[in-house]
Amino acid sequence: MSVISGIDTGYSSALDSIGTKETAMGKDDFLMLMVAQLENQDPMNPQDSTEFTAQLAQFSSLEQLTNINTSLEGLATMSSEMERMSALGLIGQDVVANSEQFHFNGESAELGYHLESNAEDVKLYVLGETGATLATITPEETSSGDHFIDWIGLADAGMPLEPGNYSLVIKATDADDKLVTANSLIRGRVEAVDMSDVEAQIETNSGTFSMSKIAKAGAAL
Repeated sequence: MSVISGIDTGYSSALDSIGTKETAMGKDDFLMLMVAQLENQDPMNPQDSTEFTAQLAQFSSLEQLTNINTSLEGLATMSSEMERMSALGLIGQDVVANSEQFHFNGESAELGYHLESNAEDVKLYVLGETGATLATITPEETSSGDHFIDWIGLADAGMPLEPGNYSLVIKATDADDKLVTANSLIRGRVEAVDMSDVEAQIETNSGTFSMSKIAKAGAAL
């Protein structure tokens, strides 16, 4: 029986071409490989139709996955741009941030707290950058929901604190002295938006917060 030469040449060339471009096989490479198989198959032993159908199904799945990935990337880009536009629209508005960190400008700061359920006693602790408690505040509102106070920056000793960065920690207990879930809130007026980071940074008179930290804005307050 004579030897049929040249059958594997195109197939090997296709493999070499794919290998030199990239490690991961894309849909174009997969199609190139299939075509090379067909062009260079042994006429005395053609490719099984069942195997070829399976390869076609694999190619179709690969193409669909590629298209889905492209669509998701486009949606992510669109979402990022929409977030940036929304951030710019906040300039001049009041916002509420879910954050413990805030900036005291030397005059006042709107400190808030959210209670998951009714409490019997609520304490707000203002901490310095070293973690020391500088001021303890006992608000009147203890019902569930959002509450705010206008803090003028007085320490427990009665002396005014210097402008700077502080933290707000909430402790709430019910009538049985059990802890009530409570979160710190900071309210401020948006003065500028920093777009240089991956996520927009909202600059307010009460500190800078990432867009994801903004819980409410404008008419929602």
